[in-house]
Amino acid sequence: MTWMIRKLAETAAYGFAVIVLMMVYEAVARYGFGAPTFWAHEIASLLGAVAFLLGGAYCMIDGSHMRVTVLTDRMSPRLKWAADGLALICGTIYLAAMTFSGWQIAERSLFRFMPDGTWFPERSGSSWNTPLPAFVKFALFLGAILFLAVVLQQLVAWIRQRRTASNTDKAQS
Repeated sequence: MTWMIRKLAETAAYGFAVIVLMMVYEAVARYGFGAPTFWAHEIASLLGAVAFLLGGAYCMIDGSHMRVTVLTDRMSPRLKWAADGLALICGTIYLAAMTFSGWQIAERSLFRFMPDGTWFPERSGSSWNTPLPAFVKFALFLGAILFLAVVLQQLVAWIRQRRTASNTDKAQS
């Protein structure tokens, strides 16, 4: 599963390059030709949001997620293990709540229907009036569930690490 998350996030990261190109195009069109685009801001917002939402899970897999190690660097291995476990448990609780609320937000935004049954997701309200806000909210849900999956995977590895250490300690006794 981690390979899939890694590939999704790496692909989404190209969205930042697309954003740069779109903003250059927008600046040239607006200031060079007096013809601003109506779509650049909304597409840039969508691409950036998706890349950021997938970036958390990617960084957790990669081990490059932001950490404040001023205290844990000074801890004994056993205390560091406990601190890592506490962080993973807190992350699990937080991301489970984020997944739950993300689904509720996405559902209310994306699965809206008119009285005649036509689909009418939440719209941006701009002149283009796209359903991109609904898709960003669904991306929030997906990003949270993928991040939760990574944290749960690391929590299981953390528990197994302790069991292995306990079994080694018993074998050496």
